[in-house]
Amino acid sequence: MATPHAIPSVAPSPRGVPGRPASLWLVLALTFLGSVGTGAVTNGIFFITSSGLGYGRRQNLLLGAVFGATYIAAALLAGPGLRTLARRVGWISTRGVVAAVLLAMGMVCQLPLLARETADPGDTSLIGPAVWAMVLVYSPATGVLWPIVESYLSGGRRGPVLRSAVGRFNIVWSGALVGSFWAMAPLLEQRPFWILAGLGVIHLAMAAMMFGLPREPARHAEGHERHPPVYEALLALFRVLLFASYLILSAVNPIQPIILDRIGVSVAWQTPVASSWLAARVVIFALFERWHGWHGRWWIAWAGLGSMVAGFALSVAAPMFGPFALAAFIAGLAGMGAGVAAIYCGALYYALSVGASEVDAGGKHEAVIGMGYTIGPVLGLMALGLASSPGTEPDPERFRLWSIALIAAAAAGVGFWGWRVARARRPRD
Repeated sequence: MATPHAIPSVAPSPRGVPGRPASLWLVLALTFLGSVGTGAVTNGIFFITSSGLGYGRRQNLLLGAVFGATYIAAALLAGPGLRTLARRVGWISTRGVVAAVLLAMGMVCQLPLLARETADPGDTSLIGPAVWAMVLVYSPATGVLWPIVESYLSGGRRGPVLRSAVGRFNIVWSGALVGSFWAMAPLLEQRPFWILAGLGVIHLAMAAMMFGLPREPARHAEGHERHPPVYEALLALFRVLLFASYLILSAVNPIQPIILDRIGVSVAWQTPVASSWLAARVVIFALFERWHGWHGRWWIAWAGLGSMVAGFALSVAAPMFGPFALAAFIAGLAGMGAGVAAIYCGALYYALSVGASEVDAGGKHEAVIGMGYTIGPVLGLMALGLASSPGTEPDPERFRLWSIALIAAAAAGVGFWGWRVARARRPRD
């Protein structure tokens, strides 16, 4: 899913006043339900296509790249689109826009099951196009949804109250992803498209719940707390590394089902095993929410990047470990998830400490995530090409080596870029 950035405002309030914050419990409830849905599609769609359509590496990586590209466009257009609607159709509210987006998400989730149930037995010719049609609507819809939900979270809150709300938000949405991966397991082998239909029902329920929120998110309270000057340099570094984290995640997610098949994990246990990185992320979120000793520390950034890259390499190379392949895969995913969580917490904390902006900044933040979602699968497709000879299937060992090499090189390049950006902004003694 798109991850929270605590964006304070999506669109100006019609009356131009700060307004009261939305109910935190209602925002968290919507976040939990939305994360079950968007997380299962964003991270779990590849298990569904592998089980229901027999997709391999190439099809899943291509699907992942399309998901990211459409997400970027929607994230960048969310703020300007809402302002245009507010100018031209005064009665449309931000709340109404989100409800309409959720209705659309709920309906397109029914398409794969509808195609499956109306087709002749054994005929899958309509299911593939239905899945792609769903992704082409669902992905940009999430690019619109999450910046707005985040604005309801942060609108009217600041300082310790805002940080506490965002800490809970992180734990709720990340915990929901773990739950969604375990909930998918019983249906994955025999009824994979029922999973998507069920998620659609959840989104329809969310559309009704939206009307418990104000018509518009509250405007951000004026004034910012003072922060150490080094926080601006750390913010620049963590934002760059955030891109690297989604690049790595989006490269490994589409090929997880193939790796798990290779090491002999049954379909019913694939999503629970794959939730290892999600569970590790929840643990780090909870730790960093309670322990503040990491604030202002540079080593957190480099430890997070190293853990991500090492975890990625270990999980992709897991089949090479023979009888210890499953343990290597789980350990690799857990290391990757811990690194992702550390970088995410840093990017979010320093953004809140330095100061926040309007939803366009949130859209840009989400677009950076979308770039990672896109470039990761593209690197995977490049690895497939380098591991293949004309007219032959890619060699699995060469694919693993090229995947690790390309992702490690990209992560190192992004890390160096982040270091240069942070160094330029680091205060001089």
